Amino acid sequence: MRSSGERARLAAFLAPPLIAAAVVLAARAGAADAPPAPPAPPPTQVTRLGLPFDGIWGVIQGFDSGDSHVGYAAFALDFVPAQRAGARPPPRGAPLTRFACYGRPVLAPAGGRVVVVARHARDWPAYVKGKDEGNFVILEHAPGEYTEFRHLQAGSVRLARGELVRRGQLIGRCGNSGNATTPHLHVGFLSSIHPITTRPMVLSDYEVLASGGAWRPGDGALREGDLVRPVARPRGEP
Repeated sequence: MRSSGERARLAAFLAPPLIAAAVVLAARAGAADAPPAPPAPPPTQVTRLGLPFDGIWGVIQGFDSGDSHVGYAAFALDFVPAQRAGARPPPRGAPLTRFACYGRPVLAPAGGRVVVVARHARDWPAYVKGKDEGNFVILEHAPGEYTEFRHLQAGSVRLARGELVRRGQLIGRCGNSGNATTPHLHVGFLSSIHPITTRPMVLSDYEVLASGGAWRPGDGALREGDLVRPVARPRGEP
């Protein structure tokens, strides 16, 4: 049996490790409760991106829309050509050619290199959600800067992996392949292709239709409901 003095020395010997362990456990608990650090913002965009089409188109789905543009696709945009006010969509069973978007040219928004291409998928009937990835093209413009174009028309993609493209070059036509239910053009600006991850994009050389009916220069950020059209790049600019 230990004397009272021995018990006191033993308690003094054990106390510091026990206190230290308690501090460590408390720190770990606090770290677990802390919210995760926000992801680092992407580096400044270096590629000057134009619109990937001619004529007037509308943005039918914007960034982080809560529909399909969430997660890895949070910063994608969906487009269709503008139609006259009051125009109604084609009914179920209508051929794809009745849709304003179907067959319209899709153009490279900047020079780059084809890094991914899929061109052997079918076009699904309108209002039927496809069960494959569809036809699509991904271009690399700079390190960590890619554009992707999805739902392209069957048979319209003639590019090969590794091919260089120039700004404004035809890369395919708007279709209804993949998981689209009606023809539209899906455009994403990517920071990675493995896995595919979108990042915010800044667009140039376009105008937006203002509420009063006048066209004004775009500010670089497209929003759902915008009607936009490309404008020629000023002479002397790269």
